[in-house]
Parts: sequence; structure tokens; C-alpha cells
Amino acid sequence: MRRPGLSVRTEVRVDRILFEERKAYGVSYLRGAKRFEVRATREVIVCAGAFNSPQILHRSGVGPPKLLTDLGVPTVHVLPGVGENLRDHIWVPLIARVKDVITLNELSRGWRLAREVLRYGLTRKGLLALPPTLVFASWHSDEAARNCDILLTFTPGSYGKGFEAGLDIVPGVTGGVFVHRTESRGYVRARSTDPFEPPVIQHNYFSDEIDQRATLAGLRLMRRIFATPAFARYYPSESVPGEQVRSDDELLAHCRETGSSGYHPLGSCRMGPAADPGAVVNEELCVHGVQCLRVVDASVMPTMPSANLNASTLMIAEKAADMILKRAPLPAAELF
Repeated sequence: MRRPGLSVRTEVRVDRILFEERKAYGVSYLRGAKRFEVRATREVIVCAGAFNSPQILHRSGVGPPKLLTDLGVPTVHVLPGVGENLRDHIWVPLIARVKDVITLNELSRGWRLAREVLRYGLTRKGLLALPPTLVFASWHSDEAARNCDILLTFTPGSYGKGFEAGLDIVPGVTGGVFVHRTESRGYVRARSTDPFEPPVIQHNYFSDEIDQRATLAGLRLMRRIFATPAFARYYPSESVPGEQVRSDDELLAHCRETGSSGYHPLGSCRMGPAADPGAVVNEELCVHGVQCLRVVDASVMPTMPSANLNASTLMIAEKAADMILKRAPLPAAELF
């Protein structure tokens, strides 16, 4: 934080990007009720994420014309794709009651929890050192395609009424599934010109038939895993959604009722050529149609990668830094 040329301002809220015609020259921000401006010597770089980057552009006059009109924001440049193409992973659970085995549910209560706290204090191992999900398996929903399009997860514990309620009071385990490369698309839209007003976020989970088919196949595969001889001895019953839920429509209703975000939102300022009406930034992450403005975060990803977003976002930041500094790319790696 002591780096020359770096000034970090905390407890502030970005209001909008400042333009002279179509050239970005600075940012307006609020600290409490006071408004401040900071001017850029070269360019403005927006790194506010898939939810906040598009709404900052909306409030600044860059976005779909009808939305800008509804917000009462003077139009700087019409870009219909700003806020569109929002994608996310959505995880759907399959919960089973178990017997004759200790799960995280029991380890998190009473004398067992006290023992786990002591164990962690002495060895840094045990319950308190575990992540929420212990097993991940990439697989395919279609035997003919075999395209590794779903992720199966397993946790030796279960949640009674959702994650917020904490671990269940009876022994249980949780299997889960999400589609690696989701096709369902939603949107993010600024609700008003007030930077403290949260945006409208509509994911449209399971709106695409590809996501529906793959998720249903994943749930049925997880059921087959629970029914294997190695697991069946511990498995008296399925509690969520329940063995009576069998048809596609019933399982899709379960997906929509219990599915939860993977917290991997992206795509709302997607990359693409200028001729693409839905593209927001070009191959150097510069916003189409304006000058001296880039977006550098997961919102520029045009499609969903088959993984969590951390590594991909770091790669975008590193590549953007090279482009901003006009550094030559590294030589190609020798893989073999």
C-alpha cells in the first residue's frame, strides 16, 4: 500500500464515470454525503465485478437506450449488451439420511465439537480444518457425448433448512450437481441513479434446456451412486427431494426451489468484436464506442469456464496489466 503512485480510498462508493463527450476522464464518488472527483491521466479502469461494473456503466450513460432513458441518465454511448449475458453456476442438492456412521452433523455438536476444537488447537486438523465440500468429480451427462459437462460434489454432512440454518441435527450426507458450462443467461440492471441502491439481478437459472437436461442427468447419477453396494449399507432413505420425486418436471421443480448460487457470476460486460451487438469490450478489454475506459473483471468473460472463477479472473488481471503497460507477451511455454 506504500507503492509510489498508489492511493487507496476506503469507505467510498463510486457514483459514475465522468466523460467529455465519449472520452472517460475520471470518476465521481461519494464518501458519506460528500461528493468527490478523481481525474485520470491515462484511462479509467472499472473492476467492480459482474454485478457492479454494468450498473456503474449504466449510471454513467453507457448501456441499453431504454434503460438509460428510464433512469433519466444522459446517453453517452448506446451499448445494448451492458448488463446482459449474466451467467452463474447453480448447485442443486440431493440429501440422504445415513446410519452406522458419524457425519459432520454429529461432530459439530456437544462433546464431539469440544473435542474437535481441542484437536484443531493442537494439530490444526479435524472438523475445523475441513472445507464444506470434500469430494469433487467431473463427469458427463450424456454417454454418447462424454463431454465432461457436469460436476458432482459430496459432503459427509447435511443442512436442515438450507445453509443458513446450519448442519442438521440427524446424521446425513449431501450430494450435489452443477453444470460446468451453463447456458442460461440473465441480466443486471441499475435500479436508479443512486449508487447505494442495489441493482436488479435476474439470473434466469434453468431457462436453457441444455442446463435442465444436464442437471437432471447429474441428479439421477448421484442417486445411482447412493444406491451402490458400497454406500447402500449406510443409506436408509433420501430426504431431499425424496424418493417419490421422479419425473423430469418434479425434479426441475426441486432444482428451482432448492438450487443455490455457485457465487461465480460473469459475462455482464462480455468481450466480443465491435460488430457483435451484445459485446461490451474488445480483445484489450476497452469499452466499445468510448475512449480511455476498460473493464477488467469476470464480467468480461463471454462464456462460463468449467471451474471456479478465481484462476480465470487472475489471468484476466495479469493479461490486462500487460496490455495497459504495453508489455510484450511472454514466450510460449514448452509443454513437451
